[in-house]
Amino acid sequence: MPKRIYFISDVHLGVPHGKRTPDEHQDALISFLRHIEADSSLYIVGDLFDFWFEYRSSVPTSGARVVFELYGLVQRGIPVSILPGNHDIWLGRYLSNEVGLELLPSPTDLTLHGKRVHLTHGDEFNPSLSFTVSRAILKSPLCIRLFRLLHPDIGVWLGRLTSGASDAKARVHPRDDRRVYESAADRLIQNGTDIVVCGHYHHGIELDIYDGKLIVLGNWLRSDTYGLMEDGEIRLMRWKGDRGETVTGPLTE
Repeated sequence: MPKRIYFISDVHLGVPHGKRTPDEHQDALISFLRHIEADSSLYIVGDLFDFWFEYRSSVPTSGARVVFELYGLVQRGIPVSILPGNHDIWLGRYLSNEVGLELLPSPTDLTLHGKRVHLTHGDEFNPSLSFTVSRAILKSPLCIRLFRLLHPDIGVWLGRLTSGASDAKARVHPRDDRRVYESAADRLIQNGTDIVVCGHYHHGIELDIYDGKLIVLGNWLRSDTYGLMEDGEIRLMRWKGDRGETVTGPLTE
């Protein structure tokens, strides 16, 4: 088991936003990835991409430098696992076969440092009927085959258009919605989970619940937050460009 386990989510590579240029957006994450040393592992907990679809002979180019950096981590012997989010539900074999990422379902349950960890993007914690129906349609083999009939440029444009992400829409989760995540974690911890790690909410949370803990990872659009697990203990951190700092108090985003 690696000594240090890192968790990130909601990078949304490819989304336009006002704080940083696309290159600066990638640079921030790349500087963090280069900080990860040997005897570590990384879990990407959904929405690395704002949209992702693998055609038979092409993939989206947004975030390519980050993908290369992830390949470099794997080549250095650092395991990298990725879960789908609601923006990149179509993760596929290019990322596993060519980049070397381990594709995990969301949610997934793991034992890390002797702790039972429930790892999930988090979008399923408060699903609406429309969300449930649209997710079933998008994941159907028929929908995937039909989407592959589109020219990749059209498919990527359409995917970004319908993904619902932009700098304005990246704040669609009001802070008072945190009760949804707290309630879900409460149920899981009462049923034997030690740690719940999720994303989607875009606001970082570190909260003790009974004898367990909830970590909501925040985002890499504005806050650059991540989770770090060492010696069975996990905490929420913020990347400051050349180092990580423990998050204390409410996040200002």
